[in-house]
Amino acid sequence: MTLRATTLSIILGTFTALFALLYAITHYTILSGFSGLEKRQIVQDVGRADNALNGEQRGLEATCADWAAWDATYAFIREPGQDYIRENLSPQSLDNLRLDMILFYDEEGRLVLGKTHDQDWKTVDAASPAVAHITPDSPLFLRSGEAARGGIVMAPRGPLLVAASPIMTSANTGPARGTLVMGRYLDDTRLAELSEQVKMRLRLFSFGQPVLSTRLADVADSLRRTGQYQVVPENDLLIKGYALIRDIFGQPSLLLEIQADRDMYRQGLVTLRYNVISLAAIGLTFGLAMHFLVERRILSRITGLGDQIAAVRADENASRDIHVQGKDEIAALATAIREMIHEIESAKKKLAESEKRYELATRAAKVGVWDYDYASNTLYADPSLKAQIGYRDEEIENTPEAWIRHIVPEDRARALEITSESLRENAADVFREYRMRHKDGGTRWIMIRGLVTHDASGAPVRSLGTGVDVTDLKLAEQSVRHLTREIINAQENERARIARELHDNVAQDLSSLKIACEAIFEAVEAIAPEVRERFVESSRILQGAIISIREMAYALRPSNLDHLGFVRTVERYCRDFEEKTGIRTLFLQTGMDGVSLGAETEINLFRVVQEALGNVRRHAKASEVSVKIVESHPFIILRVEDNGVGFDVGPGISAAMEEKRMGLGSMRERVKLLGGNLRILSAPGQGTRVIAEIPSAPGGNNGG
Repeated sequence: MTLRATTLSIILGTFTALFALLYAITHYTILSGFSGLEKRQIVQDVGRADNALNGEQRGLEATCADWAAWDATYAFIREPGQDYIRENLSPQSLDNLRLDMILFYDEEGRLVLGKTHDQDWKTVDAASPAVAHITPDSPLFLRSGEAARGGIVMAPRGPLLVAASPIMTSANTGPARGTLVMGRYLDDTRLAELSEQVKMRLRLFSFGQPVLSTRLADVADSLRRTGQYQVVPENDLLIKGYALIRDIFGQPSLLLEIQADRDMYRQGLVTLRYNVISLAAIGLTFGLAMHFLVERRILSRITGLGDQIAAVRADENASRDIHVQGKDEIAALATAIREMIHEIESAKKKLAESEKRYELATRAAKVGVWDYDYASNTLYADPSLKAQIGYRDEEIENTPEAWIRHIVPEDRARALEITSESLRENAADVFREYRMRHKDGGTRWIMIRGLVTHDASGAPVRSLGTGVDVTDLKLAEQSVRHLTREIINAQENERARIARELHDNVAQDLSSLKIACEAIFEAVEAIAPEVRERFVESSRILQGAIISIREMAYALRPSNLDHLGFVRTVERYCRDFEEKTGIRTLFLQTGMDGVSLGAETEINLFRVVQEALGNVRRHAKASEVSVKIVESHPFIILRVEDNGVGFDVGPGISAAMEEKRMGLGSMRERVKLLGGNLRILSAPGQGTRVIAEIPSAPGGNNGG
């Protein structure tokens, strides 16, 4: 996309975004304001409708109270007679009261007289469906001292507005002789009268209807939950308001609905429309002005600058003297570009020289560079790296598959871990050694080192590093390891020889000397007490020397390894260690029954146990140590753990090496000679764990 198109898009996008934002703000401000006014108006209208219905109720209650507090009614309840009925309860009189029901109850709750109006007035009894719901336990049945009351009753014919008042004398004295109940149905005629009264359309919906619409059900739930009037817009032309009406029992019975035109909302839409037209006109004027300014002062000058730069790229002989008229930022940019072009040409020359030096240095040091891209799965290996295995650059493709084909099959899995471990462990470093087939048929050890870069989510993106031929180093390392093995074996053989000499010759000679001295001493009859005491002391010293020589011989070469086997020897050594040091020593072995270890494995593992327990005695200050030997195929695991003071492993090992204390190093080297791994885990105050893992031979045998 060109700069002009981008600029135009930005102006249009900015105008659209600002227009949308301003439209949203004005839409919300204007319509929410008009909607709020409309809602408050509808709430007031619902209140007026509710008050009109309450006024109808209060009028009925006043009429009922007027009739109930009348001596004639009081006398009629005491002695019912036709004169009262004929004079006061004629159809004309009841119609004038706009009643649909009048009921007279005595103080026992018995219906004395009941009249209801359908097509005409008729007398009903207590069993009539129209009055059957009024029983002595009804709130409408009043007793002495109770005030008049009224409300809504859901009668079979529909909602009935009722009022009940105790029958008293005209002086409003008692006792009350019964209850007078008057009712007026809220039918279409009554609702039409109320609608005319409040100048709006009223409707009533009964909760007893078989099915309320979803909208009315939601409105009813809101009314029950909040107790406040609800306003529901029907569409852009009509809005409705709702109130909850409870019956005389306090239960929700009716929804009162009013309906009104949305004149106020439509006026808000008109206001909004004019406001949008004004915003559009202002925005377009501003956008055109901005476009003209940007085109004249910026775009045309940048286009000229771009043409000059394109000419430089297309022709090496084109002038590098790039200029733009003016003294503003664009002119400064042209000057900076001119200077940058000169610097780039100078840097190209230096880069070419640097690349030549790099090529000569890597070729002389026999170091190759590789670069792996995770996204495209492409591998670059430079010619120096390929030359280490005897190939020219074009003889091996720069793909992972082509490179892996030259790796010894046994080491290919190790080479592939460069990618898999980086993905799994989020590694930052790469270090692998594997063997590769040389072009002449031989084998070369290649050491790979590199770094892994990751994206913001932690996923690896690229690996970059070097490859070095370390075949000579590997051969030297194997020679050193072989020599170390021979030295340790020679050391153990010499220890065994010295142990046999001490045990079989020196210890035996001292024992014979002790026995001979005791025999000579016993043969002499009269010996002075001080001489006897000195002889006993000499015999004790001689016995101590015998024990020390035997312990020294055992330390040099535990003879139990040859007679009891490795596990029993370690177990007995742990028991002797506990007796000598007072440190509680626990021994546990699992899965070692039937496992046969070679002589070299036995003596080296025993030396690890011996050295580890020696360190516990000398340094750990522990009260308890455990020795565990577990056969867990394909490994045999030896663990020595104490509850002592612990130490920092790294600094501790370094200090031991500086002080030429070779205990930890000796343990590590012995385990390494067995093809295993030694780990030392410790921290100040957390004790120490020495864990040795060596491979077990197939079938559970680990030979020397």
